[in-house]
Amino acid sequence: MLQSCDVADNRRDCCGNWESVEGKPDVLIYKEGEAYKVTVFKRSGLRRKLKPETYLLQEENGNLFMNTGFRIDVSYNEATDILTFSPNGDYIRVKPQPEHPISEHNINEPLKSKVT
Repeated sequence: MLQSCDVADNRRDCCGNWESVEGKPDVLIYKEGEAYKVTVFKRSGLRRKLKPETYLLQEENGNLFMNTGFRIDVSYNEATDILTFSPNGDYIRVKPQPEHPISEHNINEPLKSKVT
């Protein structure tokens, strides 16, 4: 079931890193103060330099959208954890990589290998 990210519980669930299934720019949704924001990570120019652009995630009549010069509606499917930007298609959540455990040795000392 598709529903707007504006529903209190689901709006928070929309926060995170998202990657397009269609090769569009990656996005990050986060809360800043009382506002929710969307940062789009575009590449531009001959060198394909990363150029992030941030937009306010706005609500109107229970529906979320962002205004990039064009209105882009946003909906979230909780069952599949898929975010849809219309237009721009579906986005899947990027799972954070598990952190490497910190070893117990002093970080300033070189590692000593065991000789058997």
